[in-house]
Amino acid sequence: MTDSGAPRALALTHARIITPEEEIEEGTVVLAGGRIIQAGANPPPPQTDALDLRGLIVAPGFIDLHVHGGGGFSLASDDPEQTRSFARGAVGTGVTSFLVTPIGRDRDDLLRQIRAARPLMKGVREGARPLGFHLEGPFLSPERLGAFRREWLSEPSVEEFRAYLEAAGGHLRLISLAPELAGAEAVIAAAVAAGVVVGLAHSDATYEEAQRAFSLGVRHVTHCYNGMRLFHHRDPGCLAAALNSRDVTVELIADGVHVHPGAMELLLRAKGLERTVLVTDAIPLAGLADGSFDLGSEKVWVEDGVARRADGTLAGSAFTMDRMVANAARWLPVGLPGAIRMATLNPALVIGVAGRKGRVAPGFDADLVVLAHDLEVEMTFVAGEQVYRRR
Repeated sequence: MTDSGAPRALALTHARIITPEEEIEEGTVVLAGGRIIQAGANPPPPQTDALDLRGLIVAPGFIDLHVHGGGGFSLASDDPEQTRSFARGAVGTGVTSFLVTPIGRDRDDLLRQIRAARPLMKGVREGARPLGFHLEGPFLSPERLGAFRREWLSEPSVEEFRAYLEAAGGHLRLISLAPELAGAEAVIAAAVAAGVVVGLAHSDATYEEAQRAFSLGVRHVTHCYNGMRLFHHRDPGCLAAALNSRDVTVELIADGVHVHPGAMELLLRAKGLERTVLVTDAIPLAGLADGSFDLGSEKVWVEDGVARRADGTLAGSAFTMDRMVANAARWLPVGLPGAIRMATLNPALVIGVAGRKGRVAPGFDADLVVLAHDLEVEMTFVAGEQVYRRR
């Protein structure tokens, strides 16, 4: 403590820093008041507590825009303790911020889940910070259900969208929908006017329908390749429209199950590093041993790290974000800095928080992950407080 009673600044010294736009082979990051006050090769100021991280990597904390749970806890719940427990466990995977991504069996169920999690937007003690909500549905195509059930879906309605918007209390960041459905264009217009990012998801849109959606303000694609109309050279569909649209960002589940590494590289080459975002789409059993859990009213099994419904449909990922980053660094021609960028700066840009999150730079929130060279998470800091340390 200083003479004033305020905590002393903490210097993370001798670390390899990935900002992620720059690499510093041996540098110092100084944290104070929940912010980064210094980052670079210069030594720390005097009267600063120091933590020697020689041989370790300091990077921005990971930001997961699409996650349904993990560590045995579900974000598709009207019990706020589920979200708190998930947030406290997520820091062990390097995640410092995330969007709560609920799944409702009907409108009332979804509203209950949103209202239950809304008070947690102020933060979770010793946990990752919820930055808002991502509504994957209910305005999805019955032709591209994925793990959803037909009875969980509803036709796009501005009135229903506004009910979710009001329940979120200003914290609805992203809504994913099928833009070809009747009524979707009105919802897109309402969401854009409210400052909510709109993503294309679970869509059977043609190339032309997707292009129109992008012209109306859809600027993101949820779990690209998955839950989308299949590509054909005479009917390229919404996938080709996403690949050809310069300003549209795309989510990638880099678990090696949802997308083949060759298709990952194709996506990266088409979209570029700056517009590719790693997400987990993780289920409650992510990070745990094989087993089963209830998704709405249906059982999902995880076997050999792969989550499926009884009919064999993939039902989200059982991988955590640290593993997604490690896979991207291993399989894609971006190196570790590029893989980290896809899990930090890029998602921050998508939801408009890149002025304070996603970089190791002065003035930014002190949300950091410390990685070993094998990319195991050694420590995690949220708002300058160490919330995780590997034993």
